[in-house]
Amino acid sequence: MFSNYLKIALRLFRKDKTFTLINVVGLATGLAVALLIIQYVRFELSYENTHPLADRIVRLTLDYMNGGTVDAQDTETNPPLGDKVKREMNEVVNYTRAYPIGEPSVTVQIGEKYFLVNKVYAVDSSFFSMFNYPLLRGSRTNLFTRPRQVVLTRSMALTYFNTLDVLGKTLKIPRSESNVLFDVVGVVPDSPANTHLKFDMLFSYPTMLSDFGEREDNWDGNNTLTYVQLADNASYEGFTKSLVALNDRLASEKKMRNHRVIGQKLGDIHLYSHKNFETEPNGDARSVYFLLGVALLVLVSAFVNYVNLTTAKALDRAREVGMRKVVGSTQGQIQAQIFTETVLVNLVAGILAVGLVAALRPVFVDVAGLPKGFTVFEDMFFWESVGAFLALSIILSGFYPAFVLSSFNPVTVLKGNFSRSAKGTLLRKSLVVFQFAVTLILLVQTFVVYRQVNFLREQNLGVNIDRTLVVKAPVGNNAQKDYGTFRQMLLNQSQVKAVSLSGTVPGMGSTQMSTTTGINLSDVVKKTSYNYYLTQIDTSFIGLMDIKLLAGKNFDATTRPGFSDTTDRQLIVNEETIRLWGIPTPEEAIGKRVDLWGHKATIRGVVKNYHYESPKAAYIPIIHVYSPNFDSFASVKFAGGNAKDQLATLKKVYEASFPYSPFSYFFMDSEYDKQYKADDRFQQVFGALTGFAILISCLGLFGLATFTVSKRTKEIGIRKVIGASTTNLMVLLSKDFIRTVLVSILIGLPITYFLVKNWLANYAARIELSWWLFAVPALFILLLVLLSVGSKTIATALMNPVKSLRSE
Repeated sequence: MFSNYLKIALRLFRKDKTFTLINVVGLATGLAVALLIIQYVRFELSYENTHPLADRIVRLTLDYMNGGTVDAQDTETNPPLGDKVKREMNEVVNYTRAYPIGEPSVTVQIGEKYFLVNKVYAVDSSFFSMFNYPLLRGSRTNLFTRPRQVVLTRSMALTYFNTLDVLGKTLKIPRSESNVLFDVVGVVPDSPANTHLKFDMLFSYPTMLSDFGEREDNWDGNNTLTYVQLADNASYEGFTKSLVALNDRLASEKKMRNHRVIGQKLGDIHLYSHKNFETEPNGDARSVYFLLGVALLVLVSAFVNYVNLTTAKALDRAREVGMRKVVGSTQGQIQAQIFTETVLVNLVAGILAVGLVAALRPVFVDVAGLPKGFTVFEDMFFWESVGAFLALSIILSGFYPAFVLSSFNPVTVLKGNFSRSAKGTLLRKSLVVFQFAVTLILLVQTFVVYRQVNFLREQNLGVNIDRTLVVKAPVGNNAQKDYGTFRQMLLNQSQVKAVSLSGTVPGMGSTQMSTTTGINLSDVVKKTSYNYYLTQIDTSFIGLMDIKLLAGKNFDATTRPGFSDTTDRQLIVNEETIRLWGIPTPEEAIGKRVDLWGHKATIRGVVKNYHYESPKAAYIPIIHVYSPNFDSFASVKFAGGNAKDQLATLKKVYEASFPYSPFSYFFMDSEYDKQYKADDRFQQVFGALTGFAILISCLGLFGLATFTVSKRTKEIGIRKVIGASTTNLMVLLSKDFIRTVLVSILIGLPITYFLVKNWLANYAARIELSWWLFAVPALFILLLVLLSVGSKTIATALMNPVKSLRSE
């Protein structure tokens, strides 16, 4: 019996090649898109699952409170917090700290060679048990209980020593005060791609106390990541309730002022945390689930195509079904025949979908920002997904057509009285409305995302980042002494306009700045606890960056550096800072006295707000402090020339001035542009999904148009004989499709308006929703409809009427 079903199915496919091809391509495209997005979503949701204790680990963070409201959130806490939580909360059985060192990189010296390491943390010995990193070399006994111990990742060990047998070897971290010599005591595997806390090198936390100036009882500074492990019988909800009592004790003991400790599940960090000083740019749960929803809509659209085309052709097969019933076929046998055809189409589509996934995987990995080693076919879940989607596709795309075709009355059909069901026609039109409403929504979203990303890039940043190279400060005792020579050598180059020093530069993000709360005007009555961002600059920074000075004066050579002098602290602040202080104008701010950590400071100047971060974030309150020290970054502004020559000039001068330190640099505009990477990726992935949705919708519409025109070929011939023009015929055959698509546009427009308005609310600087952002996609869809329907209509309308009239 099955062989008979198979023969009939293959015969049908050969007869209707166009419809078979449309069904296969549509289903394959939908399946491929869904499979790729499912793998992406699975990776995003897999963060921290390599740690067996992940569901028991909580990261402690700080909320900066201004009265009863949260002014800012910080991932870094005070060094004593972990120990205090473990001692005073029964829910906690262990803790570890991770202190980020030398952001964005650390200079490491091995012999006479220097290396730059990007991810370095000082951690407690408990780190290895809580996060379960196995030791490839070394022993856990007394691990990280003493200062100056270091553990390397596998990659770093091979890079530095070309072997994993590195126990007993030494490396040096040069510092301006003194060099710190470390003993290598272990090697661990590289950090997995799906963890927020990636590292290249770890050294013992006691080193922070012996060589880096940290204090165990430091309740004044918060620069440490703190993780706690809950007891097996403790719940996260119970832990958070106990934190309330701990916060009360911290306040009463005056260990924390205007701060609140918050617990955050380890597994929630990647998709749900966007606080200051995150260890890496995190993902976004809304974007992940949104893309998953869109991918499933594309897949459903492919199912819709199959159902539409199969049921539309029901009349063609009505006589076949009627005859089968007359000769004894049961309804179940007819349904089995239809399901056999559905299974074959889906199997071919599944094979093609796997081929598409293989072809698109490298591009998808790059666009979606997945790790380079991201695999698909080696993952058993992928093949399980293929099987599940094929089963779902067979059921959803096969059930209704089988039910429709097997329900024909043989007597009515064979008498020639069978006609199309009004309900069936309504269903097909409804499915087309659904398809194109989804297509419109996706197309408008794509337009808006594209415009918004471009809008952000076109914003006036208030700072000039063009033709600027930034070099990381060298390490060593002679760095400051040699800076004068370095600066003068650069200024002697004709293409160099200016050189400046700063603690950080625009584009690196506010997480590279220091933060503080509780700064107020000396004469203010009601004090506030807003969070302010501090950065050090020299006398050339404001000029080099083209930052507009609204009032007061820039720093000059007579300004006292930093906060070393108790009587002459000078500050340059931005407009957002004086707004929070309640000063109406920049002019009125000049000379005002400020309380700063128990000392007084004077506002020397006010600069116009500028975007240290991307314009998608609001302006932050920035306080500039003068420092002539070359201990962070030097920015070099070039008057002209190409990037290659600029880099060659800077490298030559740097290596001549600082031969004892590796050359580390970046172009400021490129660094700034990294902030748009997540938006770019979302735009590209979303745009690709929209393109696939349009392709599938147009394939289905073309198939329906082909079928409709083929059924009206004789009518077209008659109308042409009696004088109808090609235009008349095209209008006649297109009007039903256009009417249906217009309904989908009317349904889709209010939905997409609501969606894009909510999406844009996440941006401080955003585009206005103009009418053309909705009109252009709607007109584009109508044009696609005319092309899909018109291509077949025109070909039939131009056919010789004699040939048309012979059509059966």
